[in-house]
Amino acid sequence: MPKLKKLFAHKEASVLVMLLAVMLISTMFNPTFLSFENIMDVIKSNAVLGMCAMGMLLIIITGGIDVSIGGQLALVTVLTGQLMKGTGLDNMLLIYIIGIAIGGVIGLLNGMMVARLCLPPIIATLGMNSVIRGFLKYYTNGAWINQLPESVGSFGMIKLFSFKSAAGADIGLPIQFILFALAMLVTWFLLRRTLLGRSVMAMGSSPVAAERIGLNNKRLTAFAYAFSGMMAGFAAITYTSIMKSVDPNAFSSYEMDVIGAVVLGGALLSGGSGTVLGTFLGVMLFAFISNGLTLGHISTYWQSIIVGAIILIAVSFDMVKLHREEQRRTKVDIDMTVQGRGA
Repeated sequence: MPKLKKLFAHKEASVLVMLLAVMLISTMFNPTFLSFENIMDVIKSNAVLGMCAMGMLLIIITGGIDVSIGGQLALVTVLTGQLMKGTGLDNMLLIYIIGIAIGGVIGLLNGMMVARLCLPPIIATLGMNSVIRGFLKYYTNGAWINQLPESVGSFGMIKLFSFKSAAGADIGLPIQFILFALAMLVTWFLLRRTLLGRSVMAMGSSPVAAERIGLNNKRLTAFAYAFSGMMAGFAAITYTSIMKSVDPNAFSSYEMDVIGAVVLGGALLSGGSGTVLGTFLGVMLFAFISNGLTLGHISTYWQSIIVGAIILIAVSFDMVKLHREEQRRTKVDIDMTVQGRGA
């Protein structure tokens, strides 16, 4: 029992149990839920969400938030889409580099407004999102961008270790799964194996203490937003390869999905807490809940209500737990002070 209690002290374990429960219940209502094809389709369709969540994780660890992710995704898809259509550029590696660079610049601007101008993160990023959306409406007039190079769609259709099923379907690991795994690996390495990542964690846990040991909080904040922007750029090109066209009006309110997935994974909006594994599980939980409701023929309106309620419950539990821990620490500090005076 003590070992089990210790195990569930980790947020990831609780999220994993919820994920398994969702998968079990969904399978009971629709046996095709656990089919390899369905699972791969879910991962492919939510790879973009996962990539953005990896970037958002760093921002939330710092205690910030970015509500311009949807705008960043739309901007990168439009600019790179126009570039590909106008020039015939079909080198996917170069397209990815350009998309990541555009996203990084937008993210850095957000970070500079938060770090240098001391604007509240939600105000800075909300303003940036409004600017981007307004620009896109002016630039595209709401028109889709089609006739992209064939290599874009071909790239999005790549499957590794593919084979033919009994029904003749082509089954394999979609390229989006590999790209999502790459985004997770980069984020994990950054947070766990680099001084920069550990500094971001330290700043999120205690900004005052971080400054006292010589960390530059402003630079760390700017980096977190720039990294998130680069992940958004990476995700945007991946999205274009799936859709084979560009909708300038896409990703409306998408930031709520991204933030919700990170929070479901155990990251605290107060900062200082969050892991790549937890975020991955949060993304999968978010994805499989939506997929299970879809397979259960639940209305999209009810899907939004149910997913939103789950996020609210998860955040409420986290905040109650955090409040209790703070009360316990305060009580311990008071007891130690009283004992010290008594001695």
